[in-house]
Amino acid sequence: MKKIELVIITIFILILPNFAKADQNISLKKYLDGKDLEKGLTQIYLLKRCSSVYAYASGIVLKSDAVSSKTFIEISNNLLFKSIELMVIEENKKLEDAQKEAEDNRKKLFSNYIADGKKNWEKNKSHFKGSYISEDMAICSRLIEDD
Repeated sequence: MKKIELVIITIFILILPNFAKADQNISLKKYLDGKDLEKGLTQIYLLKRCSSVYAYASGIVLKSDAVSSKTFIEISNNLLFKSIELMVIEENKKLEDAQKEAEDNRKKLFSNYIADGKKNWEKNKSHFKGSYISEDMAICSRLIEDD
């Protein structure tokens, strides 16, 4: 019995570092694959993710390009507001509850982008290129073009 426990613990220890290296978010491309874009929940999640990635981009370019940073944060806030509107309509949430949930979600997703952007920077000296974050930005940029 102790050998089985030892084997399980050893396997867990070997697997754990692989999970630590994994991206915090899955790419939007993977998330949206096979999803119905007409469903409110899918649209809400997409809006929250796009709001988060634009907030992340705003922070990254803040020192080098304040104008773009301001534009990105405005886009981020507009997308978050749209997600809140949809939550009120689709999920019959109270406005205050929808706002709190959306803001909490954006903070979590934003933190994930920060963590993954740092990993990507260490790997190739870019916060975006060569990662799912650049793919997410491409998807989200198409979303805001439709406005």
